[in-house]
Amino acid sequence: MTKVRIFNPPNGLAKILEGGEGVHFDELVAGSEGRIGEMKDVLQDYVRDQARRVVWFGSLEEEIIFARCGELSQAAMNIADVAGAAELEQLGEVAHGIRAMIDSLYCKGVWHTDALEAHITSLALLNSEPPPSVKEGDAILKRLARVRAAIGVVE
Repeated sequence: MTKVRIFNPPNGLAKILEGGEGVHFDELVAGSEGRIGEMKDVLQDYVRDQARRVVWFGSLEEEIIFARCGELSQAAMNIADVAGAAELEQLGEVAHGIRAMIDSLYCKGVWHTDALEAHITSLALLNSEPPPSVKEGDAILKRLARVRAAIGVVE
């Protein structure tokens, strides 16, 4: 019978994750979360500015939106990347949907103006003051997800 040996390489990340001077990973995460909390207002302003930029795209003619969809996609990604840290998750989800629709355009070559307009209008609504309630926002997100599924957008 062959003897089985298990090889356990040394964990090269252990020193990094434990930090220097005995700082543990949990402490590093807590410190990072605290710094993000301190930046919350700045992050929210950034997300809201990017949302206004996306809404501006919605005011353009369809041909221009189509021609500049890469810029629109980048602005939506900027929102989606930061919205969670800014505690604006619903804006991030709509922006993710916009990004997914444009990615689907690149992959499938299908452009859905009405669905894109619905997403941009929803982004404007969720970015308004005062915003809709969380329950209303969740209903909007569910409807937008159904729209994307109906037109074949892969997320």
